[in-house]
Amino acid sequence: MNYIYDITLNFSKNTLYEFYEWREDDDPEFILKIPLYKVDIETFENLKNDEILINKKFLELIEDKTEVYTPNSINLVRYACVFVSDYSAIAIEFDSEGNSYMKSNLSIDEEIEILDSSKNIKYSIIDYKLKSKNKIKEKYITRKEEEIEKYIILKLDNMKKNNEQTKLKYIFYEIYNEKLDDTDKIYSKLINVAKNDNNKFYKLKEILNLMENKRIMSNNS
Repeated sequence: MNYIYDITLNFSKNTLYEFYEWREDDDPEFILKIPLYKVDIETFENLKNDEILINKKFLELIEDKTEVYTPNSINLVRYACVFVSDYSAIAIEFDSEGNSYMKSNLSIDEEIEILDSSKNIKYSIIDYKLKSKNKIKEKYITRKEEEIEKYIILKLDNMKKNNEQTKLKYIFYEIYNEKLDDTDKIYSKLINVAKNDNNKFYKLKEILNLMENKRIMSNNS
């Protein structure tokens, strides 16, 4: 069995964050040792992006083979490994049934090192079932933008819930420079800005910040 030594991983259930988006409160783990398997491109893309069920025999191969450093001890991760293709690498943790439920990207330097060290490793055939496609989708926005989007949607939802029509109309006018009386349409268009319109995204955030910090509008519509 091949291993990779001394790498840092940041396992997440739903989103694969790039290394430059990691934060200290993510609680990244320093891995002393973890199994490494080289796979073809199609297998790698399925393992990285989709929800898969790995064969139980494979679980037995990697059981307790991953060592994690902690200040007071060395802990074992029951089922985890790194998969590498000719172009990229991904770390995956499995549950006892073989479901892939935690994944992590690697730092650029460590990924390059793994790619270099795996050039002469033979490809492995991994027995797995594809449970659902695109469980983890490619991110087209940064982590910060994702958090801003959630903030905007929360504020707009609260305004709609509290029937703050004046606020919604004011925001709409500032964004589009036009008036609209239908608050349902206003809400829908502003939500679309939060999710899809990069040109107006930050302007909407700034308006909401001004309204909150300077209280330029009454709480009572």
